[in-house]
Amino acid sequence: MLEIFMYPVSGIMKLWHLLFSSFLDGSMAWILTIVFLVLTVRGIIAPLNWQSVKQGRIGALMRPEMTELNQQLRHVTDVEEAVALLTEQRELKRRYKHNPMLGCFPSFIIVPAFIGLYQVVLRVSGSAQEEVGMLTLSDVSSFRTSTVFGVPLTDFARDHRDLVLPMLVAALVFTSLSTLIMLYRGFLTTQFDQKIPRRLLWFMALMVVLIPWMLWNVAWHGPIPVTIIFYWGCSYLFSLVQTVVYESILRRRYPLPEAVHEQRRASIQRWRTKEAKKNKKALKAQFKANPEQKEEYDVSRKRHSAILAEARKIVKSNSQREEPTTAE
Repeated sequence: MLEIFMYPVSGIMKLWHLLFSSFLDGSMAWILTIVFLVLTVRGIIAPLNWQSVKQGRIGALMRPEMTELNQQLRHVTDVEEAVALLTEQRELKRRYKHNPMLGCFPSFIIVPAFIGLYQVVLRVSGSAQEEVGMLTLSDVSSFRTSTVFGVPLTDFARDHRDLVLPMLVAALVFTSLSTLIMLYRGFLTTQFDQKIPRRLLWFMALMVVLIPWMLWNVAWHGPIPVTIIFYWGCSYLFSLVQTVVYESILRRRYPLPEAVHEQRRASIQRWRTKEAKKNKKALKAQFKANPEQKEEYDVSRKRHSAILAEARKIVKSNSQREEPTTAE
């Protein structure tokens, strides 16, 4: 199954090696091939990564207005009012050019590309006598005889600590800095009173420590070739540069207004005071004391859900009628 992802990546690797081997010796040609393999694959994916980052920032920019509309939607009493608010939400997304699917779709391309990239490097560095994607046995054999500072690229990293340690430390520093920048970016836009965004932020904070720890242990205790350590260094350096560039563009083109910061601070305060839990507990106690009020509340919620469902159908129908007109 994973072999499918290897063919395009190995094809890129073969093309770069054909170019570099025409004027460089075998070892240097393969070292540069790995560098430019990372640059090519990550460069192709970079625009998709940018779309994901940009859509996340746009979602944060429109959040204050969207939150206000959502608050109004909670108190609608008829379909017409709900349709007006849902239409306003739709216009808000159109005005900001917000499409959350653009933020999710890149993952379906990025993940297979990374799998293919890693599988090619790992298998070329292995000991099996077989073709790897579009790389012939001659290509694979040439790679396995290549060295860096006298150390074969296919040797295990744990057997050459003096050579590997600087590369490994550099890779860990690069990935840690990149993750810290993304963590800070996430902190500025996270709603702490919402469980899922808050836990995602905590998970990213855990990754700042966990990823370097895992890579360190795998490098020294696992069957990891020197090539993989070199690949880590190149890949994580690219990630760091890309993250810094994206952050600079976001700050210049999509700066966060004070309203977003105020909303985040308010969410932190609500989370710390456990406001939602207190309100839920108070409502539960109120219903326990007055069961009839609970029944009225349930009826009201069902009616509200029905109003929103009907309003969404109308808005969707209106949207479908507008599309042919827009195309014309």
